[in-house]
Amino acid sequence: MSPSKKLSPPEIIAQQLEDFYELRREIVKALTPSNRYEEPDGARYRELLDSLQENLGEMEDAARQLHQFYQDAERRLERVLKASSSIWTRPTELFPSKIPQFTPIENRPPAPGGGKTRIVSFINLKGGVGKTTLTANLVAAFASGAFRDLDGRANRPARVLVVDLDFQGTLSQRCAEPLVLQTAYEKGLTATKLLETRAEAKVAFDELTVPFLGLPNARLIPADESLDDKDVRRLNELASRRTETRYYHRLWFHKPAVFENYDFVFFDCPPRLTASSVCALVASDFVFMPTAPEAFDVNAVNRTMSWLGKTRKNLNLSVQFGGAILNRTNNEKGLTPLEEKNKNRVKLVCDDYRSFFQESPETSARAAVLDAFIPRRSGGNYINGADGDALPGATLPCFHRLATEIYRRIQ
Repeated sequence: MSPSKKLSPPEIIAQQLEDFYELRREIVKALTPSNRYEEPDGARYRELLDSLQENLGEMEDAARQLHQFYQDAERRLERVLKASSSIWTRPTELFPSKIPQFTPIENRPPAPGGGKTRIVSFINLKGGVGKTTLTANLVAAFASGAFRDLDGRANRPARVLVVDLDFQGTLSQRCAEPLVLQTAYEKGLTATKLLETRAEAKVAFDELTVPFLGLPNARLIPADESLDDKDVRRLNELASRRTETRYYHRLWFHKPAVFENYDFVFFDCPPRLTASSVCALVASDFVFMPTAPEAFDVNAVNRTMSWLGKTRKNLNLSVQFGGAILNRTNNEKGLTPLEEKNKNRVKLVCDDYRSFFQESPETSARAAVLDAFIPRRSGGNYINGADGDALPGATLPCFHRLATEIYRRIQ
């Protein structure tokens, strides 16, 4: 007889829950006579109650095992990320003259709104914090003009380009018309091309963009599963020192054709260290880190800030840390005491790493965590443009406040 399979902590919890609900059904059955002349089975009820108590004790033990299981998983993930981080953050071996140039903001031609194009990355190496939904709704806020300038005046709608850099393509599937997206996938006109030189890609930049659902001032470069394979290949090439793979996005985005057509370029980065996320950071002026004010999410802030700081320092990047954004809070009018405590924890971690960014006096004077936040129950944690309507970010005051604060920080 073969030995029974050892269950993992999540499987144990699932089994205990199944037993719990079965016991609950038996208790109800014992207390519900089949006819009005029959007495409830008291002995059977007490027996089931004892079993239920035992089940709850086992469930508590399983919950403790589950907590330990996830702690161990976090430690293993830390080791994996540390190994890949050392590859992504090591200094380049290219001569300075061979590195694709970063065009400073002041040297860029005028953007459609009259200012200069800003390139912004949204990144957090912890998944599940609502980063993609946050980014999509910020696109809506900026593209609909729902933000104010430094003097408090309303702005005209901005021209925004958002780039989906997660191979799962969640932002792409929610924010582009299905037939348009399917055509882009069939032709291979996706963010995968951005990890090639223009000569290798053999496409014009405009061919990679598709309309952003319901927003005439916004465009999207979609992502699909082919990006995962390309990301892995670029990592292997860098690890084996065959190719420098961290500057591709500068080849595509630091061009007059981008600067003259878009006021803002937003990168929606994956919650992993990939070639795409590194290339986005290398091409960006600012990076913002969305996070939820919850314990597990706050614990991951240290990992993200450490990687951002090392990448900036070792590659001599121009990117500045714009700040952490609190997403999915419990109340609309303010933070709960626990959320305030977690906000302070985020601030302390971010402040520890801000020296990596060599900030100007004006930038360093700003709080590491933005004042504006996005409540969980406001509707702002959804992408609901499926019927061609504007996203919540175009109409919700919380996104207007956040877009205004981001705009003022990146000027």
